[in-house]
Order: sequence, then structure tokens, then C-alpha cells
Amino acid sequence: MRDYSVRTKGILMLVLLVLASAVVILVPLTCVTVKVGYTTIVIDPVGKKMWSVGDGSYEAILFFSKPPWARTVKVYVAVDKLEMWSEDNRTGDYPAISCLTRDGLAVEVDLLVRWRIDPSKVLDLYKNYPLLNWKMTTIASIVREVVRNTIANYTAIETIEKRAEIATILFEHIDIALRNDRTLVNAIILEEVDLREIMLPERFIKAIEEKLASEQEMIAAQFRAAAVIITTQAQANATMIMANATADAIALIAEKCGMNASEVAQLYILVEALKKIAEEDGKIIFLVVVGEEGQYILPINQ
Repeated sequence: MRDYSVRTKGILMLVLLVLASAVVILVPLTCVTVKVGYTTIVIDPVGKKMWSVGDGSYEAILFFSKPPWARTVKVYVAVDKLEMWSEDNRTGDYPAISCLTRDGLAVEVDLLVRWRIDPSKVLDLYKNYPLLNWKMTTIASIVREVVRNTIANYTAIETIEKRAEIATILFEHIDIALRNDRTLVNAIILEEVDLREIMLPERFIKAIEEKLASEQEMIAAQFRAAAVIITTQAQANATMIMANATADAIALIAEKCGMNASEVAQLYILVEALKKIAEEDGKIIFLVVVGEEGQYILPINQ
């Protein structure tokens, strides 16, 4: 009886040990983990089925959620980015995009694209890209093509003047291209296209600077010419006013003195000439005037 009891206990212990071992082994094999920002795809090669778990908004551990032989693939569905830039022999994910403007000038476009994946379409996207290489294989290619086609519609100068317009068009066209690509199954949701820089050749920038300098000099020259014209016109107007005033004064003097205007004008010219000689030589010249009431001696410089 005791031997039977000992044997029974031994069997029970063995069973419990086997069950415990099975649980220890099966729990990780049947467990599905979900992380924030990720969707987990479960692949069952025996049942020939696949399904996705999680939408990237929570973290969880799901026990006994898959067969032990099934494997899982984690797909990042939160905001991802693609950088295309070149600087000092360094690049982003890819070099800056080489383009030609409408007038045939080569430019380099520095671009940052952000997007996320629709969790409900992760499974279809994975079927087309089991290596998870949609970024390298398709998205980068679409971005380059759209950028080149867009820049080709603008001249080099317009890429500077209409940069905001170009950035808006790039977002719209990249978004359309991503949604229309059948292999991406409309799973890519575009968030942002940051047109950081359109790099023009040094020689072109130098030519623009020289042109601007020439235009500024031309504007300055035009301003100076206009100032000279205004000054000359003002002097001419002043001379005309003075001449008219002198003529009126001569006519008035001639009328008051009962003299001929021509005689008064000659006398005026003589006095002005003597006055100028006196000023230049630093001498005082006296003018003797003989009238009905006597003689008058007048210093010419007064």
C-alpha cells in the first residue's frame, strides 16, 4: 500500500513537472507582445493564416494568442521620416535630390518627408513588402520623381521667388502619388513635406548678386540724375523769377524818373558790373550821380 502511494505521488509529481515545463515552454511560444508605435503581425505557416494585433496606441502582452509554431513580425506604424540632404560629404537617408530647372540649371533639393502607416492596412502592405523595405524601394523613388518633375516647371529664379508654392505642390503631388501606388495599398498617410533648401550653383548665386549690385547702382545713378535735374530746374526757375523781378524794377524806375527803360537797364548792368569788379578786387568804387538837386556820390559795393 505504501509502495502504491509513493508511486502515485511520484507520478503526480512527474505530471506536474511536465505540465510546468510545458507551460514554461508554451507561454513564450504562444505569447504575442504589442508595443506602442508598432503593430504585430502573426504568421501561421501551418494554418496558412496571417493576422495583425495592435494599432500602435498601446502596449500589451497577450498569452496563448498564437500557435507555438507561428512567428511574429513587428511593423512600425508611428510617424517615420525620410531625409534627403547632402552637406560636407555627409548625407541623410539619401543624398539631396539632383534636379534641372525649366531653364536647364542644375539644383540640389534638400527635403524631409514624414508619414505614418494605417494600422488597418499593415497586413496588405506586408504581403507586398515582406522585407519591410517600402521606404527604400518605393517611397524614396516616388519622392525623387515628384520633386524632379515639379522643379522642372520652374526657372532657377522662380525656385527662389516661389518656394512656398513649390513646397505646397510637392506635398500635394507626393500625397497623391503615395495613395495611387498600388503596391502601397493606400497604407501610407503623409504627414509633412519640409522643403528645407533648394541649393543653386555658386556661379549662379554670384551672378545674381552682381546683377542686384548693378541694379542698385543704376537706381542710385537715376536718383542722382533726377536730383541734378530738379536742382537745375530750380535754379532756372529762380533765375527766371529774379529776371522778371529785375525787369519789373527797371520799368518802375524808368516810370518814376521819366527815363527810357533801355537807359535804366544799361545803368543797372553797369552798376552790377562795377559791383562785381569791386567784390573781386576788394576795392571800393564810387558812383557819381548828378541830378537836379545836386550831385550824389554812392559807394558801389553798398
